[in-house]
Amino acid sequence: MNTESPFQRIESTTNKLITVVLNTLFLVIFIPFMILFVLGPVYGIYKRGFETMIYPALVFWGISALILIPAVRYYIKRKTLKSKIVVDETGLLFYNAKNEIADQILYKDLRPSKQNFDIYTVNPVGSGIAPLLEITIQSEKKEETTRRIDMNLPLKVVKNKYTLYAFFLHGIVNFRPDLKVDPMVFRSYSIDTETWKVNNRGVSLGCWLVILTALIITALICGFVFILSETKN
Repeated sequence: MNTESPFQRIESTTNKLITVVLNTLFLVIFIPFMILFVLGPVYGIYKRGFETMIYPALVFWGISALILIPAVRYYIKRKTLKSKIVVDETGLLFYNAKNEIADQILYKDLRPSKQNFDIYTVNPVGSGIAPLLEITIQSEKKEETTRRIDMNLPLKVVKNKYTLYAFFLHGIVNFRPDLKVDPMVFRSYSIDTETWKVNNRGVSLGCWLVILTALIITALICGFVFILSETKN
């Protein structure tokens, strides 16, 4: 393993505008959802009686629990979740809001895979437009396992995710020349292996699809609230 070559450290940067837009949209969705599915049944019981509304209320509250429980868990654990990504001479490090390492993938822990290549990309269903990097790793006192690397953060839009992939792959080539990287990986992330720079890329298609989906859901909820208010009138 070559550990003498200097290696530049890079941190994730956040697309503040898109992150604010997404968080605002989710907030706009969450408030009407609370009114419709949590407070709505309470009002229905008050107006129409307990026996009439108890079963619809239980259905609505059951649906609400599927969303509210993960939301509350996220709020409680938000300080320990990944909030920053760093690539340096040791590997890939994920930090939480307390600036503690929440997860890490070190170059020294990478292992050869049973595939044609040791480092390659996969497109799992529901992962989005960008492919995920798949590696084999075995850290101390742990069994060898396959992991998929996604350069995303909870409720944040990472602006330089492809650059992070490029630096991590550069580190693999530099510090672990014994591992074979699938050439398709570099094409998938638009990486120039001569300069290790990424071709200019704007906001990813996957991000725009998320925004579009959030806008559609917001419009549907607002429309539903409007129809309910007109019906009552």
